[in-house]
Amino acid sequence: MEIDEVAARVARSYWALLLVMTVVPLVLVGGLMSRQDPPAVAKTRLQATAKAADAAAGDAGVSTVVSQVKAFATGENLLTGVTGQLHLHRSTSGLAKNISVAGLGTSTVVELSVKDKDPQAARRMTDAIGAAVVKEINDSNQGAINQQLAGIDKRVRELEKKLGPLSRRAGAQPNPDIGAANERERVQAELTDLRSNRSDLQAQLLAAGNASVVQPAVLAPKSNPAVMMAAVAGLVGLVAGILIAVLTEMARPTIPGQRRVARRLGVPLLGWADRGPAELADLGRRVRLAARKEEVGNVTLVGAPGPLPADLVSSVASAVYGDRTKVVGSRPVRQRPGDGGGTATGASAGKPKDGAPKDGEPEKDGPEDGSAGGAADGPPLNSSGPGTGRSTSVVRAGGGTAVMTKKSGAAVSPTDVTQPVPVPVRGVCHVHAFEDIDPGSDDEVGVVVVVGPVTRVSGLETVRDLVAASGWPLLGVIATSRKIKG
Repeated sequence: MEIDEVAARVARSYWALLLVMTVVPLVLVGGLMSRQDPPAVAKTRLQATAKAADAAAGDAGVSTVVSQVKAFATGENLLTGVTGQLHLHRSTSGLAKNISVAGLGTSTVVELSVKDKDPQAARRMTDAIGAAVVKEINDSNQGAINQQLAGIDKRVRELEKKLGPLSRRAGAQPNPDIGAANERERVQAELTDLRSNRSDLQAQLLAAGNASVVQPAVLAPKSNPAVMMAAVAGLVGLVAGILIAVLTEMARPTIPGQRRVARRLGVPLLGWADRGPAELADLGRRVRLAARKEEVGNVTLVGAPGPLPADLVSSVASAVYGDRTKVVGSRPVRQRPGDGGGTATGASAGKPKDGAPKDGEPEKDGPEDGSAGGAADGPPLNSSGPGTGRSTSVVRAGGGTAVMTKKSGAAVSPTDVTQPVPVPVRGVCHVHAFEDIDPGSDDEVGVVVVVGPVTRVSGLETVRDLVAASGWPLLGVIATSRKIKG
């Protein structure tokens, strides 16, 4: 199946559903958001770390730093301490959802923002959370080193207190203390090692760097998220509508477009039935050509599926008949000797009567069955009256040269009828709805399918079953611009 056919199936069959699923969420969310006052946002900037390795790591290093700051800022203990310090009644879980951290380029400076309904409370909480995060980062990065340095400094002070007495005892005269001299040497060696370790730890402390607050909290300009939220809601609704349409198509598949239906059936698209007289006339010619090709004199119109409207069948039938059926007004004729007062009516060269068209006037189309309908001025003559009345005759070409009047079943010679315009001799193609076809008739009938913009696949299967059961040839497809309502 082509991608354009899938899109056409969804768009043509379910455009109303997609429109509703898009507009309703958009309007509801937009109206709801427009009534709410947008929350205030306070932002601060933190120097999360001064490590050269983190700065040189690029996006990966920035992501690590942002994740670290986010983890500290949304900690339960930290938020509890901040709210208690500021005497604010805020839920720690709700406050954690209103905290966001974003990186600034590839630097180790991050932006921490806090949303709250109170602008001043948002600014105070942002400052407090930023300071607490900086302390947590410094304790995390430098706490172990500072503890080691504190231990080394304490040990150095203890050894320095021992070194003085040992030196005096080792240098006493005239009897120096050899044991004190050895102890002094050991203490001096340990002091040397401790001072070396202290230098290494200080180098590590400098490399770790200190986190700090780069910019105090400031209130960001207010922005109304109603438009963005409404657009997101409309997009989500559209996706949901497309999903519903796809699931419905899987259950009840359809075919979009009349030409695709013709391709599925393997027959031509004969024309359009509701695009004006010119298109209708062209449709009639094509139906006659298709019927002539299959050598059928009757055409039945079927829906896919269901019955067709009577006006649609009538318009197609009129287009197919064209100028082959004419209603000719009868004229008074003289009875031939021996006719016995027959009812055959025709026309004479004399003055036309009220029911006959005058010279130069177009003839009126009549119904297929030869009845006068409303074309005649008066009632037809019966068989007992003289041939001076008025009646209406239907002249059909192709059925022979005899003309049958409405009342009489006897054939009248064409020489007895004078017509204003000669009727060409051509065969009539009868068009009927499928419901009007006599299933017991031996006439060969051609099938023409009438479809709208969207056709169900089950309807085409019904048409195929009809063609297979009847053995009638499938002539083509007639298209309508609107949905067919029988």
